[in-house]
Amino acid sequence: MTLAMEREIFVSYAHADNGIALGSSTQFGWVTALVSNLNEGPNVLKKEFFIDHQLRPGDDFGVDLLTRIERSSLLVLLLSQNYVESAWCGMELDHFIRTHANDPDKPADVYVVELVPYEKLNNIPPGIQRIRKRLISSKFWHQPPNTAAYFLAGYPSPTQSGPAGDVHYWSVLNDLRSALDERLRTLRSGIAAVAASAAGPPEEAHRVPSNSREHVGTVLLADTTDDLDAQRTAVRVALEPEGIVVLPVGDYVGLVPQEFDAAFAADLAQADLFVQLLSPTVGRKGKGFDAPLPQLQFQRARSAQRPIMQWCERLPAAGQITDVAHAALFETELIRATNLASFKTAIVDRLHAAIEARRRATAPAEPVSRSARRLVFVDDLSGEPILSDRLRGIMKEQNCTARSLPANTALANHEFDIKEFLRPCRAGITIYTDRTRNASAHRLIYFLNQLAEGELAMTRWGVYLQRGTVESEFGFISDEIVPLDENGLAEFLRGL
Repeated sequence: MTLAMEREIFVSYAHADNGIALGSSTQFGWVTALVSNLNEGPNVLKKEFFIDHQLRPGDDFGVDLLTRIERSSLLVLLLSQNYVESAWCGMELDHFIRTHANDPDKPADVYVVELVPYEKLNNIPPGIQRIRKRLISSKFWHQPPNTAAYFLAGYPSPTQSGPAGDVHYWSVLNDLRSALDERLRTLRSGIAAVAASAAGPPEEAHRVPSNSREHVGTVLLADTTDDLDAQRTAVRVALEPEGIVVLPVGDYVGLVPQEFDAAFAADLAQADLFVQLLSPTVGRKGKGFDAPLPQLQFQRARSAQRPIMQWCERLPAAGQITDVAHAALFETELIRATNLASFKTAIVDRLHAAIEARRRATAPAEPVSRSARRLVFVDDLSGEPILSDRLRGIMKEQNCTARSLPANTALANHEFDIKEFLRPCRAGITIYTDRTRNASAHRLIYFLNQLAEGELAMTRWGVYLQRGTVESEFGFISDEIVPLDENGLAEFLRGL
């Protein structure tokens, strides 16, 4: 196969989706404009597309077309109801998979581009159902806020679908273009390597350095609501070069409940960490499902006791989310309201910390002097000196020394490294009264997040309560919290 053949992309689409709207200012159909734009932009790889404008239903599906499909390296499938109903499009897809894929259910070089939401399609052929379950590259449809209708971004032209539609079009197109270019560059480098190997052993100076990296871990990146597609892609793109396997390969949107349960359980069993991106948007509930996917995925991960990290750009205001179950996702101790770049770094750091923790667990234990006092971090919010002195006395009796933040230290103070301050501590304790309930909950979640990152020696966090439970007082539950009273404090400290 020549280099030119390796660079060709076959565009499989329904001709009905490439019409020109009467009254629009464009002279090109939506598909034609898309293909042209995939070859434009900074750092773009010029690609050879095959898009057939001449063939029509009733024409012969001949040898020339079969050869074009066989010689194409990639296939871009523009999925719509028109495509589903086209026998011709089905033949193109089947022939490409038959001549390119080792696994017909997961052809690596098919790029599915949705023009409408998948669940809106009817009478979907089994072949499309199989690949859509695990492959999705781009969603060009979008749903404006507070509307029930979906629109095709970039229609009737890339500058005539409204401000939100235009932005969505160019954003998704850029992601698709980058994915195609990256795959073709990989194929080109593979061809070059084969040619060099056939020519004989290369000189040391001309060896191509390996891009393989140490396997850091596996992340199950939860499906998101439509408004977070770009952020989810950004997280995947950031993690994979770090040696992190990101599951699932595609998404779970095309699955029926039984298939989702099996696929999600299989992915979760492989994952070292479950990562979920959240927005106030609740998301759609698929046919036969008990709840929208964000809720279902979190419930499954929590039940399986997998490590979890959740992200949102900002916490929703009280009453902003009317769906109670979705609002509860923002009330766990696992949520982080921060910028996405920091969150991506935190994921990588946490997986590296898990590796280090496993290394420490298998390393020979260092002898510990019985006379050495153990440091325990104390976040004292009680404002009751008599109570504080009594609890610190119990700590002293158990050979522990309390360590607390300097007065008036803000948690977000970048000049004070709280993580380093916590590092020598064996455990953390919050002394709580209900005098400043909201502030207390915020501080507790902050410290639990520090604990969850896995970089600290401490593995337990106690909460001293005078009344109620952690759930009733703070509004959430966590397996990492140990509720304490004065009798339980001594036992907690002896277990360090």
